[in-house]
Amino acid sequence: MATINGTKGSGNQSFKQLEGDSWSSIYLPAICAAIVMTIVLLMAISCSKKSDKPISSGISAPAPTVNSSPAAGASTVIAEAPKKIKKHRPANATYVNGTYGVSFSYPRKYSLQTASKNSAMPVDPKPLASGAVEVVSVDMPDDSYPDTDFSSALLNVSVNPGLSSDQCSAFVSDAKDPQAKVQRVKLGANEFAEIEQMSNEPNHESDLKYFHLFKNGACYEFALEVETSRPAEEDLAQTDRGKVFQQLEKILTTARIKDVEVPGALKPVEAAKSETPQTPAAAHSALTEQK
Repeated sequence: MATINGTKGSGNQSFKQLEGDSWSSIYLPAICAAIVMTIVLLMAISCSKKSDKPISSGISAPAPTVNSSPAAGASTVIAEAPKKIKKHRPANATYVNGTYGVSFSYPRKYSLQTASKNSAMPVDPKPLASGAVEVVSVDMPDDSYPDTDFSSALLNVSVNPGLSSDQCSAFVSDAKDPQAKVQRVKLGANEFAEIEQMSNEPNHESDLKYFHLFKNGACYEFALEVETSRPAEEDLAQTDRGKVFQQLEKILTTARIKDVEVPGALKPVEAAKSETPQTPAAAHSALTEQK
């Protein structure tokens, strides 16, 4: 009997242990899961309530962040003011005289001097006879040909309204150099009558070329002069006057003379009467008698 009771007791205990293990294995995971879900749900509700609360007026709004994206940088570069482009002045300038209708282009580095009553003519006006009016002169810089005997070079424009076409082309007062030959040359748009005169002094030479053109009832003169000087104590290279004249003649090729009414110019009828064949000496004598 003792053995039987002992066996029954141990069977009950085993049954109770199996029953307890079965309950915990079935319900405990579900309970834990329910607790975790409850906690998560409570946290979600708490967070949603906090987000629904209005922001306190005592708390300032956060400062906007600066967008450092490449697009922002590109817009900044575009917004910058464009750099100023340095404009270079043209190498040549243009002179225009409305009274006599003369215009020409010349290097800007040259010196231009308009005529005035107080200034003397820089070029001998004898080939143009008396009554010539100086208009303008253009001087080449003195240092254009360094280490040479170059002294100066210029272009001078004068007008004589008292000469006829024949007198203008024949250089009525060329008695200074009777050997000077008049020749016809075309420079640019104009055809000129030309003579050349030279004068020599100790250590100084002057070479002059005169270009005459009759238009608007007046005689237009373009005088080109090149001077050289050679001090005895200095050993200087000789200037190529031909190249210097080429530079001055470039200005002359740009000369234009518009149709204008020149003050004091001969009327067409008067000009026709004066168009009689005569030698330069006779023309010069006639002008002297008129005075």
